[in-house]
Amino acid sequence: MNGKNAIVLDGVCKLILEELAFLFCESQDATAFDYSQIDDAHEASMKFTGPKNGKFEIVAGRNLCMLLASNILGIEPEEDKEKAESYAQDALKEALNVISGRFLTEAYGEEAVFNLSAPVIGSVDDLSHVDENSEAENVLFFETEGYCLVVKLTIYKN
Repeated sequence: MNGKNAIVLDGVCKLILEELAFLFCESQDATAFDYSQIDDAHEASMKFTGPKNGKFEIVAGRNLCMLLASNILGIEPEEDKEKAESYAQDALKEALNVISGRFLTEAYGEEAVFNLSAPVIGSVDDLSHVDENSEAENVLFFETEGYCLVVKLTIYKN
């Protein structure tokens, strides 16, 4: 785990989720993390290339994704559940996109140029798997509104 990246990513995740969706996150210890919260989960990922190459992943349960969508859209999830559900994956991808862009700027400066892939929805892989091609991996755990969220950053060897 890269300490500097973890600190920057932790701050960026909290800031972006607060500004984008009015969600106030608390960091969680990996040993105390409640994995049952992400059983019915969505995962979004995106890759980046530039001075460093890597991948961002975000995993959140279905209910948190619906809350994220509702807050971004400015609707009450109870009043328009169908709309919140239909935008849940898009909201997760948008959150990841903004987190990724902000992290890369904060960690590597405004002059560094990165190419970002579009975020995609995929299956939830084993987040504890260590990629043999990685130089560093950071897995962060958060809790917000009674829901859990995982963000993983993998930096590949150049």
